[in-house]
Parts: sequence; C-alpha cells; structure tokens
Amino acid sequence: MKNFGEIFKTFRESRGLKLKDIAKSGISTSQLSRFEKGETDLTISKFMLILDRINMPIDEFMYAVHDFHRDELNELLSKVRHFVSNHDVEGMKKLLYSQMELEDIREKFHQINIILLKIRLQDLSGENYYDEKELEDLTDYLFSVEYWGYYELLIFMNTLDVLKHNVFMVLAREMARRSDFYKEIPNNRRLISTMLLNGYITCVEREKLMDALYFEKQLNQCFFIETEIYERLVFQYAQNLYQYKKERNGKAIIEMKKCIGAMKLAGSSHLAKIYESHLEKLLASK
Repeated sequence: MKNFGEIFKTFRESRGLKLKDIAKSGISTSQLSRFEKGETDLTISKFMLILDRINMPIDEFMYAVHDFHRDELNELLSKVRHFVSNHDVEGMKKLLYSQMELEDIREKFHQINIILLKIRLQDLSGENYYDEKELEDLTDYLFSVEYWGYYELLIFMNTLDVLKHNVFMVLAREMARRSDFYKEIPNNRRLISTMLLNGYITCVEREKLMDALYFEKQLNQCFFIETEIYERLVFQYAQNLYQYKKERNGKAIIEMKKCIGAMKLAGSSHLAKIYESHLEKLLASK
C-alpha cells in the first residue's frame, strides 16, 4: 500500500495547491511536509481537515490508497456476480478455496466473507457448503455491530435470502436503525435501498405479505429521484409481484414484463435476464 502522505501530495499538487495553502488548516508546513514524505503520521482530525482543504472525500482518497481497486468484499462480489451469471460452478469453487487458503489478520471479517461465498456457491451448485453454525456466526456478527456501515450492508443484502424469516425481519428492522447515521452517504443510501428492495421481494416470494408491507413503507420513504431508474424499475416490479401474489392478477404480470422491457431498452441486459428468469420461475410455479 502506498504511503498516505505521498498520495496526498499527488492530489494536492494536481489541484495547484502549495503547502502553505493547506497549513491554514491548523497544521504547520513543516509537519505537512514530513507527512507527505512518510516521516510522520497525522491524527485523524488533522488528516480529515487537510482532505477538506483539497476538497477530497475520504472514500475517494481511500480508493486511491488501494491502487484504484475496490475494497476486498466488493472485489469478491464482482467475481461472484460473474460466476453466477455464467453459471460457473467451478470458478466459484476456486474462488472459495483460494479465500480459505489465505491467512488474513482481519480473521473475523475474512471468515464472514467465506461464509458469504459458501452461501452463494451452495445456491449456484445445489451442493452443501455451509451449515447452521456458520449462519449463526453470520447473524451473531450482524447483531453485534451497533452501527452498520458499508461492509455490514453488503453482507446482509447478499445473504438475507438464506436467513430464517424471523431472524431476517429482526435484522432488517435493526438495519434501518443501525445504518440511519450513514443514509446521507450516497453509496450507503443506494445500498440501503437495494437491501430494502431485496427484502421486499424476499417477503413476497415467501408469501409473507404483511412483512412485505414493512419494506414497501420503508421504500416509499426513500423517495427515489428520477435519475435512480434502476431502483424505480425494481420497486415497480416488486409492487406488481406483490399484487400478483395477493390477487393472482394477470395485469400484474403484464406490468412486470414492462419493467423488464424498460431494463432492456436501457441496455441493462444482464439485469433484465435476472428478472426474466425470476418471472419464468414464478409462472412455472402456478
């Protein structure tokens, strides 16, 4: 990993700012110079102040620190989506085994990541990979975190479909409370919205229609703006899925097909394929 100071210097100079311009943030030019050379560190408060002086969000800076790669979990999920969309069971197995062979100092998080991979591999292959103890470890971790951030939201939204319904609902309600602090962060807000959409669809599929209404209420409060087309389309699809499950209304199927058509029109062919497959399974189960 590159030195924080070295990366900060790169962005400072790219913005045409000198050391004396940043020193106005309550840090001396000599201290800032030593930081950029990697000779000293800064306190969190001072580091956040100098980032503010160069008008750079912390998440953007950390993206650069990681050599312009996403965090480990997002990298894993990207590979999982690729293997699932291509029904590549062997690729998923290799990914799981490669992670199990790693020695990671963040053992707790590494083990949670492995449980997630096992869940998705079992869903893809139909073979048994995880057990009840691992699901308990996963839920125990989520219950133990007082304030959910990006990591916890990602873990929950990618495993909620295998949790027992009562546990899933308790966690969903806790999620709304424990992630409230982060809702103004755009990435987290979008994750919360996606989690709520997944939860809504999961409840409808399980025919837990009263619980589905909880998610519908939360989603209505999200107030998706016009540019959030993905969220709007999936929400409309889910609402019509609810109507179909409740009333077996053929019109709801037509509306769901319209949503899929809009996805295709927008060029989201992979997304459209996922919901086409979902609708096919729904109709086949009538």
